[in-house]
Amino acid sequence: MGSRAFSVVLGVLLIPLVATSSSLAQGRGVSIVPTGTVLNVRTTQPIAAAGTQVGMTLTGVVDDPVFVAGHVAIPRGAVATLEVVNVEQSSNLKGRDRITFKVRSIHTNSGTYAVATNQVEVKGHSEGKRAAGKVIGGAGIGAALGGIFGGGTGAALGAAAGGGTGAVIAGSNKAHLVVPAETLLQFRLEGATQVRP
Repeated sequence: MGSRAFSVVLGVLLIPLVATSSSLAQGRGVSIVPTGTVLNVRTTQPIAAAGTQVGMTLTGVVDDPVFVAGHVAIPRGAVATLEVVNVEQSSNLKGRDRITFKVRSIHTNSGTYAVATNQVEVKGHSEGKRAAGKVIGGAGIGAALGGIFGGGTGAALGAAAGGGTGAVIAGSNKAHLVVPAETLLQFRLEGATQVRP
C-alpha cells in the first residue's frame, strides 16, 4: 500500500475516534467551545494610550454567556484577561492613537482557561482630520457593535469577522485616546477551548 493510500485510510479511521473523544469529553462535563465563537468582553477600567505598554494585562468581564449544546460553557461575568499587543501614539500634527488587544485567558468558577483570539484594534481620532462622533469600520470588519460610554467621550467598538483585525474609531475631544471602562470589545476564538461548567 502506498504512503498516500495509507494516509487516506488512517484519516478515515481517525474520524470516528475524534468524534468519540469529543462525545466522551461532553459526557465528563467538559464543554468544547469551538473556533469562531464570539466573546463579548467589557473593560473594567479606563485604558489610556499614553500610559499603556505592549505586554500589559488588563481585566475585563464576559458580557454575554457562551452556550455549547444548549448549556452555558462560559457564564456572563466570567473574568477575561486582556493583553495589549500593540500601542501607537499620534504626533501633534498627524496620525491616530491605537491600542490593540487580545484575550489571553478566561476565568470561571471551575478554573482558568487559556484562549487564543483575534486581535481588536481601538483607534483614536486623526490629528489631521478630527472625526468626533464617527464610527468607521476598518479592514476585516463584519459589524460595528457597542456604543458610546463614559459620558460621550469614549469609543464605539466593533468586531472582527473571520480572524482579521477588528478596528474601531473613537471620536473624542481628548488629546489622546482613552478607552473608558464599560467599553465593549468583541473577539472571536481562533482555536477550540475546553472548559468545565
